[in-house]
Amino acid sequence: MTQSSTAGQAQYLNGLNIVEIGSRISVAVCASLLAEAGAQVFFVEPPQGRVQGSGKWASRGLYAAGKSSVVADSENADDRALVSALVAAADVVLISSDVEDAGWGDLVAEHGETTIICDFTAFGQTGPMAGKPFGDALVQSMAGVAHTTGFADGPPVTLRVPLLEYSTGAYGASAILAALMARDQTGAVERIDMALYDSGVNALATFLPAHFGGKAPTRIGNQHAMCAPWNAYQASDGWVLLCSASNPPWVRLCNVMDTPEYASDPRFSELDSRMENRDAVNEIVQNWMGQHTVEEATRLLMAADVACGPILRMEDGARDPNLIHRKMIRLVPDGANKMRLPGALLKADRGNGCVASEIPVANTGHQQAAAFVKSVAKAGKQGQRSGADLPLKGIRVLEIGQYTTAPLSTKHLATLGAEVIKIEPPKGDAARDWLPKNDGLSIIFVMSNAGKTSISLDLKSEEGQRIFSELLESADIFMENLKPGSIARCGFDADRIAEINPELIYCAISGFGADSAYEERPAFDTVVQAMAGMMSANAANGVPLKSGVSACDFMGGEVGLFFVLAALLNRARSGLGDSLDLSMQDIAVWMTASLWAADADAQAPNQVLECSDGYVCIDGAKPALAARDVRNMTRTDVVLELTKVGIMAAPVQTIAEMLEHKQTDARALLQLHEGADGQLWPLLGSPMKFTSLQPDIAEVVGWPQKVDAAMRAKLKIGR
Repeated sequence: MTQSSTAGQAQYLNGLNIVEIGSRISVAVCASLLAEAGAQVFFVEPPQGRVQGSGKWASRGLYAAGKSSVVADSENADDRALVSALVAAADVVLISSDVEDAGWGDLVAEHGETTIICDFTAFGQTGPMAGKPFGDALVQSMAGVAHTTGFADGPPVTLRVPLLEYSTGAYGASAILAALMARDQTGAVERIDMALYDSGVNALATFLPAHFGGKAPTRIGNQHAMCAPWNAYQASDGWVLLCSASNPPWVRLCNVMDTPEYASDPRFSELDSRMENRDAVNEIVQNWMGQHTVEEATRLLMAADVACGPILRMEDGARDPNLIHRKMIRLVPDGANKMRLPGALLKADRGNGCVASEIPVANTGHQQAAAFVKSVAKAGKQGQRSGADLPLKGIRVLEIGQYTTAPLSTKHLATLGAEVIKIEPPKGDAARDWLPKNDGLSIIFVMSNAGKTSISLDLKSEEGQRIFSELLESADIFMENLKPGSIARCGFDADRIAEINPELIYCAISGFGADSAYEERPAFDTVVQAMAGMMSANAANGVPLKSGVSACDFMGGEVGLFFVLAALLNRARSGLGDSLDLSMQDIAVWMTASLWAADADAQAPNQVLECSDGYVCIDGAKPALAARDVRNMTRTDVVLELTKVGIMAAPVQTIAEMLEHKQTDARALLQLHEGADGQLWPLLGSPMKFTSLQPDIAEVVGWPQKVDAAMRAKLKIGR
């Protein structure tokens, strides 16, 4: 699949009408994804002079792009009538009820029985924290995310990229499509309850296993909680990020470093021994790296198929060959000036994502909104009925995924009712080896693959290829996140897959895209963070710093989930499948866009205060408590003192504290499920919350099964 094969822009959601009111960034992110997939978005904004310089309004041009601006004053009767009619006529309304809603809250509530309302808040509608209007950094602190970011000998660090707002916006967009499917099937109109906190807890999948394995997960800088070597290393002229997740790349790395003896050294030969001797491993790699330039090191490592990448600054993105190739950084007219905006995330055979050609002038969508209201009023709206199977019941999904990205997408498809068949190679998914384990099975593997049927298939064999072809014929969706070209080398490129099943939705998610300037370059989450400017944006004391959580992995999975659901909705109308090419680097750059034009204050880190029992995060970087030493005060007392002077603050919770917090319990974010082996396994609850739909955290995945006659009959394939 190449970009030259695309025709126009994707119109997956053509005919879907969205009203965007809330001021949270997550609201804008959700609406922007829906707009890119072809929906019409009415961007309701207050009159000039009433816009606050926070939330999405701090980057109005970025978040208004691709939408129709409707300026409306909630105190003006005519404006209230127009917005009321818009809300009544629309399919979906986006709000953020815990922060300023410009006076539209009561009006939106009037239409909750006929219009899908998606509410984005810090903590959701339930639990002891409900209603607290915390921003991204404070929720990072409460959810345990901040505790994972930073160096082992330093304080926790909150990410400057609004990660949880973006994550919640993406999950919200998928929840909306699930609600639309349910409405189409039964007439039921859902209200959706999205919380940044829920997304934060779901982001901790790589850290939670250590807790359940009896350890206390903490900050590890640029290293990985379960793999080594995995770190930022200083070359002679810059920084290089290197990732090794299993034994084969370690062997290849040892050969590149001209130290083959380390490949068989008992201290380093296996993953668990490398983890026990991680400091020594890092020293070995750093000694080699320091003798080379960034260009030399990355060239040698890539030639050996070792995942790596230079750590770029955000401003370097415009010169990155792959971002240029994929048209991910554009200059778009904004009045007399031009603004830098991200390009289309969706690259697909039937059209790339819809992106704006200019920033809308305020209120230029007013006439269009009035015409829309008039046309819908004539057509009428469907009434509400009850009922509710999960919306993806009857949908078959194939997954050839490893580690996090595609497995996360398909796990959520399973919670929405899809049958997910995970296809593993004869030796199994490499993530099965990640520590810690429960009865020999990796905890993170089980957390990432709940609700799936796992089968073993050798795609290099004739029998494996025949079975895979039969599975493709029977499937609705196929998702994979292998290195580009891997499936094609087994005889299944995008054209062959489309020939086998023209109605199939095939989604490939990779580090740099299938259509890439970095052909077949291996990539992991941290490499992508490095090559998208995220690590430089979050630098601490001059050292680039990754997010503790695997931000690009799970955001790649979330964006993949959304576009697959959008393609599925389009197929229901058109009967057409599609082939999607998603790049984690594209997604990471999209997430940094709010910082491209930000001033120094916006890019400054949030203030973190050390207390007697941990740390407290302050909302924003402004001085707090007049530089008073609070190391002898508890977090509770410091938060109370700050609250008295009007400064919002939150304790930086450890993962153990987050798991014990009543908010986590109230939102059912951690659940224990019994596997076929009788063991209890910790699984994450869905961040998508609905009025009546209940995403199902289904059975625990077990060991992969061979496709024998009994399994063929179960899967209903072949003769």
